[in-house]
Amino acid sequence: DGEGRVKVMDFGLAKKQESADPSDSSEMPTEALTGVGMVVGTVPYMSPEQVEGKPVDHRTDIYALGVVLYEMATGRRAFSGETSAVVFDAILNREPTPVSRRNYEVPEELERIIRKAMAKEPGERFQSAEELLDVLALLVPEQTLQQARSLT
Repeated sequence: DGEGRVKVMDFGLAKKQESADPSDSSEMPTEALTGVGMVVGTVPYMSPEQVEGKPVDHRTDIYALGVVLYEMATGRRAFSGETSAVVFDAILNREPTPVSRRNYEVPEELERIIRKAMAKEPGERFQSAEELLDVLALLVPEQTLQQARSLT
């Protein structure tokens, strides 16, 4: 918004909370709202494991954030196509065009961060949103960092 705050406009897929005690949301049990092997989501933002109908965790969200950062840096989607099948294939088997080829003004470190967030294998991505925030913090003014930390 005009004051520099991020607003979540699309929660995508969510899991139903089983416990009313939100004291430790990272350990909170959830109930899946979709069936095993079902592929659901906004196609261009889906992680490879999501496309394959495999179990997902918070690293899928980190992947999606990487896709959003890619779009913000380049003005284009990381993967696009005329059909979902074409986009699925690209997500699974191709790397996006390097950010620097689409926007030469993007700092090399931001490109590296985006690539890591969008790694095909979840174990190669940032393992937490806090870890991602820590590396992004090196690229943003301190005031913006303090605002972001107050949201976590």
